[in-house]
Amino acid sequence: SKRGMYIFFALLAAWTVFDIYRGWRKAKPKDRSAYLVKTSLGTAGVLLALFLFGPFFMISPVKLGYSSITDGGIALYYPSADSSRAREILDMARWARDQNDQFYRRQTQTTILVATSDMDMLRFGVYPKGNGGGISWGVVIRDSRATPNIIAHEMSHKNLANSNIIQAGTITYPRWFDEGLANYLGKMDYYDDLPELRDTLKEGRYRRDITNWKGVAGNVTWIYQTFRGVGPRILYGQTYQMMKSLFDTYGVDMVYEVIQQVPRVSFDQAFAQTFGKTPEAFHQEFIANVLAN
Repeated sequence: SKRGMYIFFALLAAWTVFDIYRGWRKAKPKDRSAYLVKTSLGTAGVLLALFLFGPFFMISPVKLGYSSITDGGIALYYPSADSSRAREILDMARWARDQNDQFYRRQTQTTILVATSDMDMLRFGVYPKGNGGGISWGVVIRDSRATPNIIAHEMSHKNLANSNIIQAGTITYPRWFDEGLANYLGKMDYYDDLPELRDTLKEGRYRRDITNWKGVAGNVTWIYQTFRGVGPRILYGQTYQMMKSLFDTYGVDMVYEVIQQVPRVSFDQAFAQTFGKTPEAFHQEFIANVLAN
């Protein structure tokens, strides 16, 4: 969001000025002018590279080699030679936007950046082997894997990150809730279903510790388990079914209420106040229901 962008760049500017000032103070008086020129040129060069080729590309006013189309809160940036494909992705994004707007109860604004390779994914600031990434500034989507479901999933990550003043979904929400909500809004019901999850429980592959995956460490654990551990079928199936259980049992209003309370209180507190039980207690009930049914 613009608010998050302004806060980020204000902090970045303050840190840059402070760091330059420290270096200026340490330099000998006769070398200070040369230091300022050298440092200013170096800083400008780094920022230029970050905006033109790196993780700030999405918010850069100049996007070399990219064109854009817009529609009802969606700004889609795509490689200039792929205008027909861009129209297809825009149609997918309209459906994804509608799913998110219904839950988040506002007309969301989303910038979507189309990536065509692992290198694009990496330089745009998301995991290079994934289908895409939802960050506070927008959504990165891999062209070859773009579907309405995946775009809606990544939009939810972005919208959840922007749902409070901290604007850090990865930090304020555990992975199972963030990923489960994204899977649910994206209607990603094509991973492990309940009978398959029952089998993974009996085989010991089901992740019983998933409610402990919190913060940056939890995000790292999620990425590792997705690509090197138990795999996406179990994790996405597990979190989708957990979130579906919340929606089916308590309704959309109560799930939304949790988001309304964070970060005034922690996620665990908001969850307990809303549903009358801890996230772990809910998870144990969910496991018992999977085994029973």
